[in-house]
Amino acid sequence: MTVAINGRFLLDSFGGVRRFATELTHHLAQSRDDVVLLAPASADTSSVAGIPIEKVGRLAGPAWEQLELPRWLRRHGSPLLLNLANIAPVSYRRQITVLHDIAPAIRPQDFTFPFRVQWQLAVRYGMLRRGQRLVTVSHASQREIAERFGADPASIEVVYEGADSLPLVPRQTPSDERGTRVVAFGRHGAAKNTRAVIDALVLLPDSSDVVVEFVGNLDPELAPHAASRGVAPERIRWTGPVSDDELAAAFARADAFVWPSLHEGFGLPPLEAQRLGAPVLASDIPINREILGDSARYFPPTQPQELASLLSEISGSADLKTTLSAASHANAERFTWDATTAAWNAILDREGR
Repeated sequence: MTVAINGRFLLDSFGGVRRFATELTHHLAQSRDDVVLLAPASADTSSVAGIPIEKVGRLAGPAWEQLELPRWLRRHGSPLLLNLANIAPVSYRRQITVLHDIAPAIRPQDFTFPFRVQWQLAVRYGMLRRGQRLVTVSHASQREIAERFGADPASIEVVYEGADSLPLVPRQTPSDERGTRVVAFGRHGAAKNTRAVIDALVLLPDSSDVVVEFVGNLDPELAPHAASRGVAPERIRWTGPVSDDELAAAFARADAFVWPSLHEGFGLPPLEAQRLGAPVLASDIPINREILGDSARYFPPTQPQELASLLSEISGSADLKTTLSAASHANAERFTWDATTAAWNAILDREGR
């Protein structure tokens, strides 16, 4: 059997989806000898070095995925195709697709019109077609997909993601820093709800020692928003993009990680933060309750005053930090790429018969 992985994610996927696709591709290639990654000619394959790769066609984007990719597959015996990033060829039948969430339907402003059209067609006429297999990353997403498209939830398989990609470093207490160190992602997109962190800072008393470090690709509107709300400059550090080593170090020195999202299909960052021992303060949405359980503290995502209260509480209680840090470690142990890969190998072997 050949397992062909759709490599379009190397072109235009981002954030957690790209990280998932890259990690699972690596782990599958390491665990079995029948994996080949099919990539557009223009794709940068440096992130998947060491994996068998076949460059296919001359096009890119939807045209590559809908025309050149299925044509190549049919010419090479119609192998099992694995689509890891929400999109699949509509006309190809022997495939398994990961649909992470229904984000293009509930926040279309975050996606281009061509992507939204292709996504709708791929889900309705491809992924949910009889004889194909659809997998998602959480039971929350399973319910949303089933409700949105009128599908039987039992027909959508759930496999959790792993959260042990970052290097494991010991908890740190920098000697040159004082105060309560809080880490948050500064990503663009309404669903990321990043402004709630800034709005919570505004509500803290002047005596508060909370300092927020924003990491990742920063929304350019965040700094102006903080300035317009009158947040003292010393309350925020705009770190920006970081390497895996730098992100692990940020989590390891954090007194708290704030995850304020309004919607997620899974959400790797809070679990990765937990693995490094960071206490997690998360928005009270179904997916966070599902994967974090009792290991985190929750706040209504549209009520920054509740987040401000949690920040004040964790700032003033060393015992709470210790308790949540221990709970973080225990919860994160449940999510490993070895477990994810084993579940996927079982699916591939079953479908490849």
